[in-house]
Amino acid sequence: MSLLSHCIVQQHLALRRRPRQQHLFDIFYTSLQKKMAGLCWMAVTLSVLLYAGSSFADVDQNHLAGIVKEIVDKYRPSYKAGNVPRKPMFSLAVSIPYDEKSKKYDISQVFNTDPADTVKKTILKCEVYKGTRMVAATVLRWPDVLDQCPNEPVQWDDVLKECRNIKTWSHLDDTLTLLKDKGRKKSKSEKRCFDTVKEGRADHAEYRTLQAFNTLVDRKNKNDLLLFYVLASPCSQRCTGITKKWSILENIKKIMKWKNYALVFSNVFKPRDGTPIPEKDSRGALERLGESIGLKNIFRCDKDKCTSCSSGNQVTRECYT
Repeated sequence: MSLLSHCIVQQHLALRRRPRQQHLFDIFYTSLQKKMAGLCWMAVTLSVLLYAGSSFADVDQNHLAGIVKEIVDKYRPSYKAGNVPRKPMFSLAVSIPYDEKSKKYDISQVFNTDPADTVKKTILKCEVYKGTRMVAATVLRWPDVLDQCPNEPVQWDDVLKECRNIKTWSHLDDTLTLLKDKGRKKSKSEKRCFDTVKEGRADHAEYRTLQAFNTLVDRKNKNDLLLFYVLASPCSQRCTGITKKWSILENIKKIMKWKNYALVFSNVFKPRDGTPIPEKDSRGALERLGESIGLKNIFRCDKDKCTSCSSGNQVTRECYT
């Protein structure tokens, strides 16, 4: 029996002893217990350290920078609203195979199983892409969907419930336009429909990607690198909110099912309206992510360079400014 197993058995037996047996046990075994206590704690501590040590990503930052650049160059989606080019916020999770010959992670295999054109076409239709080695999504934001995917199905269940017979985003827009008429008396159901869709309502890209993440979990290879990428760092108010419905703090832990994993972003999140975010809030968002997956597994990769967001157990300043 191992030392750790012996410790567990002794603790279990001690809890089950009846009071009159305890006196005899104290006489004969108290001395032995004292000697074993220190060894037990040493065994338990060593076991915990060995377990924790296997959870951190083993990723070369220079190699990671090259992978991220190729991913962004190939998979970043864009469309035109009128004649104005748009590049929506997007996120993807990809399981990158390890090549034994080159001793590197081979992103080229992903290009074959999950072609960039197919991925971009799918997510620009406001769908979540679920492929062989990749899941991906753009932000689903009102009214941006009217330019990005006007003829695609509405995906918000509460809207479909309150706005009866609505099918597409453009159809929803037509209905809301009618309901905006102040001179038109609205029924209770029409008022509920109107109130469900607010300017700026959005399902964030990283949240949507994680909703389909089990597609990769079911097919994972333990030697792969799981790279979770989001264009801008997860926001502090919603994506990394402690009690928020839309928080990713719990679901992001699924990336730890891989031996090697990393969460990567390129830009520091900034609201579309330009409202400045206090540095403590941006730093706090990364601290909470670090509590979920380990701060040393989070990187900012931009302009052919990756920076670890962990500096002596503190968030690296470059990751939140």
